[in-house]
Amino acid sequence: MSYNDTLTWDGNIPANAVRTDSTLVGGTWVVATSGSTYVFGVRIRKNGVTYNHTTQHLRFASPIGDNGWLTDFSIDNTGYFGQIGNNIDHFLFQGNTSIIGDNGSLCFDDVYFSNGATNIMNITNHKGVFDPESEEVSTNLPPCGIMVTKKLYFNNGITTTNRDYPIQGAIAFVNNASYQYSTGLSDAQHVDGFVTEFVHYNNSTGAAGHGGNFVFPVGNATEVYQLQRSGTLEDWNNLLTVGWVDGDPNTTTDLTGTSGEGGSVNQTDIAHLASPIAAVSTIGFWDWHYQPINDDTYTAMALSYDQTITVSIPNLSSSSAAAGDLRLVGWNADTEEWINLSGNTGATGVTKGSTLTGVIPAGVTITALAIGSVSAILPVTFGDFTAKPVKCTALLQWKTYTEQNNSHFNVERSQDGIHFSTIAQVSGAGNSTTTKSYEYTDEAPLSGKSYYRITQVDFDGKYSSTPIRLIEMNCEGASLRVYPNPASNQITVKAGKAITQVNVLSASGQAVMQYRPSLSQNGGLFNMNIQQLQSGIYILQIINKDGTTDIIKLMKK
Repeated sequence: MSYNDTLTWDGNIPANAVRTDSTLVGGTWVVATSGSTYVFGVRIRKNGVTYNHTTQHLRFASPIGDNGWLTDFSIDNTGYFGQIGNNIDHFLFQGNTSIIGDNGSLCFDDVYFSNGATNIMNITNHKGVFDPESEEVSTNLPPCGIMVTKKLYFNNGITTTNRDYPIQGAIAFVNNASYQYSTGLSDAQHVDGFVTEFVHYNNSTGAAGHGGNFVFPVGNATEVYQLQRSGTLEDWNNLLTVGWVDGDPNTTTDLTGTSGEGGSVNQTDIAHLASPIAAVSTIGFWDWHYQPINDDTYTAMALSYDQTITVSIPNLSSSSAAAGDLRLVGWNADTEEWINLSGNTGATGVTKGSTLTGVIPAGVTITALAIGSVSAILPVTFGDFTAKPVKCTALLQWKTYTEQNNSHFNVERSQDGIHFSTIAQVSGAGNSTTTKSYEYTDEAPLSGKSYYRITQVDFDGKYSSTPIRLIEMNCEGASLRVYPNPASNQITVKAGKAITQVNVLSASGQAVMQYRPSLSQNGGLFNMNIQQLQSGIYILQIINKDGTTDIIKLMKK
């Protein structure tokens, strides 16, 4: 299809014209129906047109490479590819929104993701390398999910890209195109997926390689781990793609890898660690891929200039890692080993958001970046830890990414967030390099505020703790409560109905004590002396006057 066919359909639209999905229903080029706007064919916006997308989904109708939502940059009848346009797109549907396609070509000048401050923008479209022998229309775009020539305004929450197609589904920023977050790059606003820098020879889009400095706003579904690149990036028609990947590099697939197709892991055993690196963190890594725009084999290559890299690291405070021992490491695809990029400089700290800096040398093909250490890796690396009220109990859930020499976890609770006591013990996995999930339910949380943390204890006595989590509980109207719990001498039993007897059972189910409240005690509210019980965990079997039975756990200090 030639460039002067009926593709430049916007040529006669006046400057600053405004169109919305609702005005397009029934048209031959797009149809808005059932919450989606369907695009058929290649459509180019020219002369500064503003589009208001009011439907939930922007869809491209077929997998053939002849669907596009383009701008002046993409195709120009005069042949001057890469001229920046003045078109504006607003995504205005309030809720989770999607851009859906299979090999659709999408190019925006200024684009606003304004679908709600906490809502997700899902970009599932993916476009591969242009094939000149196919009937596909050349759109002058790199492989990507969408491309931005001027600025992307993230007025939404998390933005996702298609991780099954890390390069072909990325958000691409050409030359000096930029982005802006309404509240700042954060855990609440970032890209869960991949972002690309595209170097184009037409400098109407600004300095190549963002003038030498660009921050990739990447992370996972809940946390941002941005990567800043500083250095000359001016090789025409090349692209650099970066994304964060959760999991141990030794067992988690590198999504781009050497070929861009992924499928391999970057081993972290001693044979694949270049001195002085002694270990690589298992919490995750940054996928890094550089290649020409027209290479459909997606073969990684080295950059022509040194690149200084600064990454924002995950929380490592639950481990025994020292900030001074940490190093930024890169997977050298030629030697198949993790190499030190930081020299003798460690991290600024071990809490989330601390930074780690290193230099990727020119001429070295790097395909992944990770957190390395010049000393042995931590006994346990914690993942998420959450505490939430469930009816009148507290559900605690946590994960570990690695465990080494781990005996058990102490579940600790506090009323003031300072003085903690252990309320339970959960066995650890000992040694593990895969993600493990744990949970514990506090059956009798404190009334009002309860602070929780998990402390991991090694077999040799070393320990580390999670951050503290706070929940507030209001169970005054609950049918049954036993407090305090844990208790030393006396407990109070409060119920919404009369109780005739309380059986105290050991953890093995043996009856060790019985108690019958007197008439003067009021069968729905009474105190019980438990001084005679040994320290440990007991089950209270509560027999109600109406014939029903309730069970509640008690810890005797």
